[in-house]
Amino acid sequence: MTYTTPDHYSYKFKFDIEHLPAKRVDKISSNLTVCGIIFGMLFFILGAFELISYLLNESNESYDFIHSPGGMSARSLFVFRYSFDSFILVFGLLIVALSVMAMMRRKTIFFDGENIRIEHKPLFGGIKTETETLYNYLGVLLKVEYYQLGLINRNRYIIELYHKEKNKRVPLYISTNGDEIRKIWEYYAEKLKMPALFMTDHGLVSRHYKELNKTLKDMSKRWHIDALYNEEENAPGSLKYKAKPNKVILKERRWFFDVYTILAILGAIMLGFLFLYSAINYRAVVYHIGAGWYIGLMLFLLLVILFISVSIFCKDVLIITPDELVLGHNVMFLRMDTAFIPKKDIESVDVGHNPITDRYYLSIISHKQSVVFGKNMPIEDLRWLRGCVIREVVK
Repeated sequence: MTYTTPDHYSYKFKFDIEHLPAKRVDKISSNLTVCGIIFGMLFFILGAFELISYLLNESNESYDFIHSPGGMSARSLFVFRYSFDSFILVFGLLIVALSVMAMMRRKTIFFDGENIRIEHKPLFGGIKTETETLYNYLGVLLKVEYYQLGLINRNRYIIELYHKEKNKRVPLYISTNGDEIRKIWEYYAEKLKMPALFMTDHGLVSRHYKELNKTLKDMSKRWHIDALYNEEENAPGSLKYKAKPNKVILKERRWFFDVYTILAILGAIMLGFLFLYSAINYRAVVYHIGAGWYIGLMLFLLLVILFISVSIFCKDVLIITPDELVLGHNVMFLRMDTAFIPKKDIESVDVGHNPITDRYYLSIISHKQSVVFGKNMPIEDLRWLRGCVIREVVK
């Protein structure tokens, strides 16, 4: 039986296998849930205060809809004021409910070096228990889950004991920081004396844990990798390829629009209309919510619209120089570098799969850090990109 729950709940998790038997709980951070509850309660109190203050106000002087400045009708002012207050109230309740629900779910893992017991506590129903021996696991899997939530994009690096049954997979290490993830992956594989696994576009790839410390250049001499990627081919349509005497530039040619991006654009348009509406009828809005709230609201709308615009028009760029690989982000005509990896330290270049979004990405891993590129590109183009990067690294 497969439970309809996430594989893992944590964003920061580490299983200590040096001292066995051991017990570890996989759940969302208590600090995060408490902050969510407090944040949601603040929104709820704000919305409730605004609604109750009008209902308890016996004087119509502050809420004179008939003689309101700016020429707005009573119906327009009513809809504007109470739609916003109701939205704030419901939004706060939703944040509180989601935080409480997240706090109730957890997964408890018991490991004595040979046997594993997993206790699932779902949102509804009793505890479900799974038991398995270590030797029925296929190996130690490294995967990167890319979360695209319109405005918030981040990677979650996960190292787990991989089992063919989803319910029996055990988290060993989870973090949103990819620094030294390869080193940690090697540690768990070597300590447990199990194969190191990575999910690629061709399926599950297994490597002996003793070979994980070899760089891509070392492996190219053994496997003759340079002979596989020594032919120049035309770059795919989704990628801009520019070869210069001292570097190769690979840049996403176009923006990718998925459901999250479309929702973000629609949200920006709605906020833009609200911004213009409030600017045109600023006298009436100030009259009913006050100058301080008006300035705060306008600044908030402006910042959110700006943030959405930057997120939508941001494209990744990969630059390969004779000595290093640079990952950057292009925003219009500006470029921000985010990661630098020496070519001699690169140990893996693979096309990985993200089961959350069901999309693929190019993963470039060294002993100290990991970068992800081409999260919005088709898999065929990523395969060409992988060959191009490998050729530039090992030549």
